[in-house]
Amino acid sequence: MKKRGILLLILISTVLLGGIAGKLLWKPDPIELLTHGLEELTQATSFRYTMIQHQTVEGKDRILNQILGEKDGGNTRISGEVVGTKTEMILTSEGLYMQDPFTKRWIRYPSVPAAHEAFLAELNPLSSLQFKEYGEVVLQGQEKLDKVNTWVLKFSPTIQNQIMEDGWTDFAYIMFIGKRDKLIHRVIIEAKSKTDGQMMSLMMEFKDYGETMNISVPINN
Repeated sequence: MKKRGILLLILISTVLLGGIAGKLLWKPDPIELLTHGLEELTQATSFRYTMIQHQTVEGKDRILNQILGEKDGGNTRISGEVVGTKTEMILTSEGLYMQDPFTKRWIRYPSVPAAHEAFLAELNPLSSLQFKEYGEVVLQGQEKLDKVNTWVLKFSPTIQNQIMEDGWTDFAYIMFIGKRDKLIHRVIIEAKSKTDGQMMSLMMEFKDYGETMNISVPINN
């Protein structure tokens, strides 16, 4: 009887250890993980993001753009520096509002001027995440970002962004997707300039998915 109890205990322990080992060794399908992460981001009602773009100029690394953004439905607020110029803008259904960096007054455009369309597209993180083909998606491993455990994916896609295609080539993406929430938390993009062969890197981070954000029409004092 005692021997039978010991054997039963060993059997239960083996099953439990096998389940734990299986969970630890399990890895997601990288294409399914990537597709799900992109769907969650594009369909999110709201999120906050940062974008930092570096470019090699005459052999030196320089920060071209550094912005903070909030997106809530059709409303977007952007602040930061773009090519060394302080930028503050709000885009709502009522138009585009841009703050004059010198007078601090808001200028309203009832519709987005053609000259600003390409500029706004560059500051929209979703425009950098449109692909014709993913190419080979490789699960590189795991990494902890702040308090979030993530899967790390690497791929070299064919992008669907005319502005990026015109200026850059040899795109390489590294994407960090939460193991628990399956959301995209960070994207690093590297590419080579078609003009001079210099390297560009863009890091985007996303957080606060689905949170309420107060993005309203600005008022001049």
